[in-house]
Amino acid sequence: MLSDFTLNIMDTFNIVYLWILLTKRDNNIFKLISSIFIISILVTVNDQLGLNYIATYIMDIVVIKSIYKRDFTKIIFELLLTLLIVMAIQLILFVVIDKFIYNHTIQNFVIESIILTVCAIISKFNLLKKNFIVEKITGNILSYFILTAMIYVMVIKSIWEYDSKIIMNNLFVISVTLSALIIFQVSTYLYVVKVIKEKEALKVSNEYNSAINEIVQEIKQRQHDFVNYKNTIRGIVDVVVDKDVKSTIKNYMKNEDVNDNKINELIYIENVIIRSIIYRNICKAEKYNVNFEYQIESNVLDNILIYHEISNLLNNMLNNAFDEVLREGCHKKNIEVKIYNFGETSHLTVKNQIVNPNEINLNEMFTRGYTTKNTTDTRGYGLYNAKKIVNIHKGYIEFYVESETIIFDIYFNNSSGKSGSPIRL
Repeated sequence: MLSDFTLNIMDTFNIVYLWILLTKRDNNIFKLISSIFIISILVTVNDQLGLNYIATYIMDIVVIKSIYKRDFTKIIFELLLTLLIVMAIQLILFVVIDKFIYNHTIQNFVIESIILTVCAIISKFNLLKKNFIVEKITGNILSYFILTAMIYVMVIKSIWEYDSKIIMNNLFVISVTLSALIIFQVSTYLYVVKVIKEKEALKVSNEYNSAINEIVQEIKQRQHDFVNYKNTIRGIVDVVVDKDVKSTIKNYMKNEDVNDNKINELIYIENVIIRSIIYRNICKAEKYNVNFEYQIESNVLDNILIYHEISNLLNNMLNNAFDEVLREGCHKKNIEVKIYNFGETSHLTVKNQIVNPNEINLNEMFTRGYTTKNTTDTRGYGLYNAKKIVNIHKGYIEFYVESETIIFDIYFNNSSGKSGSPIRL
């Protein structure tokens, strides 16, 4: 009984911890210990009662779902995939260990210890760079992967339950076959994810093509206007008295520099999505007489967020800022956005004036449907959607009010890969 319980603890730890490593989940020690302890007890009781292994897997999924608050279908696929990987490793190790150790219990302890050691090494040196979190996959495609993984697990487990000698006598062939099936399953899944992300990137790029064309046309227009600038300066020299020529040309050039700098700075933003969003908001600011300032460093968010995530995050934050400064009663229409690196962290900060600091509820700011406006439409989801994107990539959001300005600082730690509370008050 004690040895079975110990093995269940080790096996459960290996499965749950490998799942965390594969999906880059929040490595919270309390959640990890809680899930391992609960599942181990349930599995041991299940074994003593002689219940079917399917009941064990259902309990695993329910416990993980309850503790880690993850989507149910994603939990099923991720755990089945993790279970298949653990099975394949166990079978491969059996092929080797069976030649040296003949006691079945000792074999199990050695195998689980080796897997535990491998997981610890992977975690210590962060060897798994790929994130296997299921994102943006339609229900039908995800159902296919779940069904395929489920068939693999049930076939192996059913054969083992029926007659373990069938597997033990063909250990090498079965372990190689299972490993090949898992590699195919993972490769197919990653390919599908890659195709979906490329389609999304193309869709987002096409969406911003019109804005890019507008920027190009604006630059061409300013090139054409350069001739007019020369003619104007030449005219100033001809009609203005000598003592006033310098100051007149200086004032003229100062006014033109203000207009030109906005476009000149814009063309140096390398990310086309960010460039397009900033340009559209420059146009929006001019239309509504908003003072819109920006400072954008290159390659800050490119390695963290994909195109559609950058689009959704930045648009949601700026839409929220414009909604606030365009409200009746907002007299200082100032918005400032910065994207920059500071040490090992990448930052996106947005500052904007607010009408009434007292009506801002910081505790509910990022909840679904929260808004300070009297409305019954679909407002109140921008900040909530922004938070979802930040949480996926284990970023942080700090926000606070200074006088009549609210400041949002979204940042990602590029060094440790460790997560913390996604929102800090």
